[in-house]
Parts: sequence; structure tokens; C-alpha cells
Amino acid sequence: MKLKLMFLTGLIIGIVVLIALRTLGTVNTNQKNAASPSQATAIEEAKQHGQPAWLLFHSTTCESCIEMEKTYEALKPEFTGKVAFINIDVNDPKEKQLLEQYKITSIPAIYFQDFKGKIVWKTVGVIPIAEMRAKLQALAAGK
Repeated sequence: MKLKLMFLTGLIIGIVVLIALRTLGTVNTNQKNAASPSQATAIEEAKQHGQPAWLLFHSTTCESCIEMEKTYEALKPEFTGKVAFINIDVNDPKEKQLLEQYKITSIPAIYFQDFKGKIVWKTVGVIPIAEMRAKLQALAAGK
């Protein structure tokens, strides 16, 4: 009986150690991701290159956001070199400063910046692809 108890205790300790090691490995992976730059860098680069930008503030779990992200991805190739597409995940801790700067309270939030970095249009919600295409054409043309 004593031998069984020792064996079970050892087995439980081994499982706990394996879980702890696996969890620590996950934490270290996330710490590496946290070191990557914020999208603020991409916004600044667009401004420095005199390029207008579409900023899409979204989450990966919001249905409206997922719909807008599909529109974003569909239109991105069409406007490559004309408009910077900047995708900002509101659940990413490194984007906290941007969320405060742009006063994001609802998502999906869409901001257009002109070539000088000035906000020229903003809205919240799902915009049909044809309307977004027209708005992006105007943005790219400087209108």
C-alpha cells in the first residue's frame, strides 16, 4: 500500500513538472512576440514616405471585425504602393498607446490618414467592399 502511494505521488509530481515546463515554454514564446514593434512604426513610415494609410482597428474574435478584415485583405493588393494598409489588433498589448491616441472605443474602427498623417475620415462598423474601394480610390488620389 505504501509503495502504491509513493508511486502515485511521484506520478503526480512528474505530471505537475511537465505542465509547469510546458507553460513556461509558452510564456517565453509570448515574451518574444511582445518584443516586436507596434504598428505605430508602420503609421510613421507611411507618413515619412508621403503615403496615405488605412488603419483598421479590430479583434480576431469580433464577427464584424472579421468581415472587415476580409474586405481589407481583398482590397490590399489593388492598392499596393498607393495606400498603406495597417492592421491593428486591439487585443495586442503593444498597441495600447495607439488605442489611446486614436481614442478607440468600438471596433471595427476604420481611419484614413492623408499623406501628411492627418485623419481625413473615420467610422466604426462594416463598410461594403464597393464603398471601401471608392473611398480608397479617393484617398489614393488625395481627395
